[in-house]
Amino acid sequence: MIATLFVVFAFASSALGQCPVPLPVPAVDLSKIAGRWYEIAGLTAGEFIESRACTTHDFTPREDGNFNCSFGGIKTDGSKFSDIGIAKRTDIPNLLNLNSLTEMVPWPINFYVADTDYDNYLAASFCMDIPQLLITVRVGMILSRTNTMSADKYAELTDLLVNKIGLPSDSIQSTIQKDCKYWPVSELQQSEEIEYSPFN
Repeated sequence: MIATLFVVFAFASSALGQCPVPLPVPAVDLSKIAGRWYEIAGLTAGEFIESRACTTHDFTPREDGNFNCSFGGIKTDGSKFSDIGIAKRTDIPNLLNLNSLTEMVPWPINFYVADTDYDNYLAASFCMDIPQLLITVRVGMILSRTNTMSADKYAELTDLLVNKIGLPSDSIQSTIQKDCKYWPVSELQQSEEIEYSPFN
């Protein structure tokens, strides 16, 4: 947890205590983001909890219209990590509220989709209010349906997140996707690290 707090401070926004209202962007059909995405840049690249690579994100539709979500990859020591949660729709078409079902990320996350074509790329911002520390954490995320992305597309999405969404440029850090082993969703949800806690 101590290491986590150091990284939290590193990504803390100057606007303390509340995630900003997302800037308007064209609405997306969130039902079409279902399936697997590979993290090209995001939370795990910035050592939000510890250094990781080969990170994937899976969104599985639920009957209530929300998503079961899971992410996982490889730690620096070669062992597997994973986390699971629920992503709930909101009144804002592009915004999901993510809640972990484990102790890995104990704070709710606003996941705001800034742009996606559903079949190739997705750019989003993560925002967490951490009242215990009186800070707000904002991180940029770039996802792909494959584990690679062209330099031009990466630059385009980075520019979008920084210059239109207003994220700090140093909040977008590349994730290693090289020589990777990827696990199916079922195995990510059976990680030995997972410690279930009540979810409200």
